[in-house]
Amino acid sequence: MPTPAEKNALFQRDGYHCRFCGIPVIRREVRDRIRKVYPDALRWAAKNAEQHATFQLMWATCDHVLPHSRGGTSDLDNTIIVCQPCNCARWHYTLDEVGLADPRLREPTRSSWDGLERFR
Repeated sequence: MPTPAEKNALFQRDGYHCRFCGIPVIRREVRDRIRKVYPDALRWAAKNAEQHATFQLMWATCDHVLPHSRGGTSDLDNTIIVCQPCNCARWHYTLDEVGLADPRLREPTRSSWDGLERFR
């Protein structure tokens, strides 16, 4: 997986939005900071049913465009930021196998969303 510096570069490049569906995403570290301040409002446990649904959907993950299990590398050209649902839905399948266009061929979604990075 990418180093912290590489992850930062990916978030900057991809604009804190899923490269497949375009929804805003939040890094795990930010989610954890929010959870520490508001533990009753942001539930997070091992089981999906015990996790705050919005933060579960907006959970940022790094995804290999060509899956690692299919020979894809972890270099930044093959890695994109995606939401957890898109990552899980594609699983180990290639873009062709699931009928998706390569998200690297279009510009990332841009907005004022910063992934709640300002939350300290």
